[in-house]
Formats: sequence, C-alpha cells, structure tokens
Amino acid sequence: MVAASRSLPCPPLPLSEAPVRLLAWCRREPLAALLVASCIAALVYFFGYFKIFINGTESTAEWAWRAWNPENNQEHSALVLPVSLFLVWYHRAKLAAARKEPWNPGLAIAAFGVGCFVLSARSLQPRIAIFALPVILLGAVSFLWGRQTARVVLFPCAFLLFMVPIGGLVHGTVSLQILVSSVCNALASFVGMQIEASGTTIRSLDGAFNFEIAEGCSGIRSLMAMTTLTALFVHLTQREWWKKGVIFAGSVVFAVIGNIGRIFTVIIFAKFVSPRIAGGIYHDYSAFIFFPIAVMAMVGFAHLVNLDWGAIFAERVEGPVAPEMEVPHSPGKPAERKTPSPVSYDY
Repeated sequence: MVAASRSLPCPPLPLSEAPVRLLAWCRREPLAALLVASCIAALVYFFGYFKIFINGTESTAEWAWRAWNPENNQEHSALVLPVSLFLVWYHRAKLAAARKEPWNPGLAIAAFGVGCFVLSARSLQPRIAIFALPVILLGAVSFLWGRQTARVVLFPCAFLLFMVPIGGLVHGTVSLQILVSSVCNALASFVGMQIEASGTTIRSLDGAFNFEIAEGCSGIRSLMAMTTLTALFVHLTQREWWKKGVIFAGSVVFAVIGNIGRIFTVIIFAKFVSPRIAGGIYHDYSAFIFFPIAVMAMVGFAHLVNLDWGAIFAERVEGPVAPEMEVPHSPGKPAERKTPSPVSYDY
C-alpha cells in the first residue's frame, strides 16, 4: 500500500547559496536577467537621480529624504524601505516555493504606476511619485513571475506607502488638539484640579501654568508611528484578515489614549511639581514612556482578539468537565468509566 504524499514547506534559502543560484539563473535565462536588470536600473535612475522637483534641483528620493523630518513627524519613514526589503527576505521560502509564470495583467498594473509617475512629473507633486513606486514594483513582479509571487510581495510593496509624506495632515489636527484639551479638562475636573480649557489652550485658574496644545502634541506623531508598527505586527503575527483590521483599528485608539494620558501627566506635573520642568524636559521625554505603554496595550489587545471566547464562555457557564474514573471490572471484561457523583454529608 502506497502512503499518500504530502507537500512539505520549502526550507529557507541559505544566504551562502543565494548568489550561486542567482548567477546560475542569469546564465540559464540571460534575456530575463537583462530585463530585470533594466527594470532595476530604470527605477534607480528615475526615482534617485532624475531631478524634476523643486525647480529641477531634487529627485524623488532627495525630496522624500528632506520631507522625512521632525516637523512632519515622519522621521520613521526612513526605515520603511529597509523594513520592506527585510520582509521580502523573511518570506524567501514562500518566494522560492511560489509558482513562476508570466502574468500579462501585471503589465497593466506597472503601466498604471508609470502613469502615476508621469502625472507627478507634470503636476510637480512628488508624493504621487512615491506612491507610484510600490505600484510599479508590484506590477513588474506580477508580470515577470506571476500572481503567486505577487501575493508574497504584496504587503512589502504596500508597506512602502508609509514612505509617502503626509505633512498636510499635521496642519489639520485641530480636532485632535481640541479633543486632547477637552478630555484633559474633564479628567482634571474629576480629580479636583482647577484648570480651564479654551480651544487648544489649557491654563490653571491660579495662574501657575498656561499650556498650548500644539500640532505635535495632538498625537499625530505617535499615531503615525503606531499605525506603521501595527501594520508590521499584524502582518507577521496574524492570519485572518478580520483580526488584522480589528487590531489595526484598535491601535489608533490606543495611540490617542496614550497621548491624552501623556498630556494629562504633564498637567499634573506642572500643578504639583514644577511648570517649567513639566513644559520642558518632562514634556520632551515623556513620549518615551507612554508610546511603549500604547504598544504593549496593542499587543495585549491582539492577545484578547486571538482568545477562544466561545470555549471560555462555555467553561464559565457549564463549568469544567469532570474527570472520568475507572470502575473495577472482572478479568476479561472491558473497563467502565463513570463520572464521580457529588459527595453528600449526613449530620
């Protein structure tokens, strides 16, 4: 009788063998290797050296590097490309196991990305050019190696969208600023502190301090960093799409709550310790305390999402299953099992 065969997961490709296999593939498929090299060279030139923005003085990469600054609260975007490359390497076993075959619709995806880059050049909007990069990459991979390979690199390509500077959102955070000041005012009233919130301004009624909730204090910085980190977290740890969406949405809530807690502690520090220290060193470094707390809250929420709530509820309602006990039996007869009956007491 022949045993049924089953496919085993492909082991990761050792780093020492990668250059050898790449060289062997180039010798076996010279035209394909030339096409891939041409695509890479074109991307490097047009995104790294083609100076078209800021009166022809900056390329897309140069403009993006300058836009990833503290003013836009987007310094972490410089790490997005290395992390995306790491994700491709992390999924190297899936890439090796994926079926390789050309997929013509991928050419349409790449053409759409090229159209976005041309539109950015005509409208002088470098953000559109950065958006075009992952689209072109996904389309090229789909066209050259097929849909299975494209599925593997879909998230690494989508993760590159976090490189797009969205500094305009920073200047539209008035609603977040008012939310922070209003919630802090309510919390202060709850604990008996005499403060007044007017718009984005929080001041003590005894004149001890007067703080302005600036754009950076609205929580947009922690919100952007949290969403980037959570997207990476759910990709590596979750499988179901609904869990990814719920955890990602929850991370936004935790980022806002963490920032509100940080600003409220600044008010407490100013009230009972020193307004100068509260608005200075404590304000500058308290983010290193509350952002990890928000991250841990997100991880804890992910743990709650993955619990088997049906089994937990059933155990709470029905109680734990009673262990079975063996009943003495005669030789030659199978053993019988029964559930122990409750113990009764006679007085």
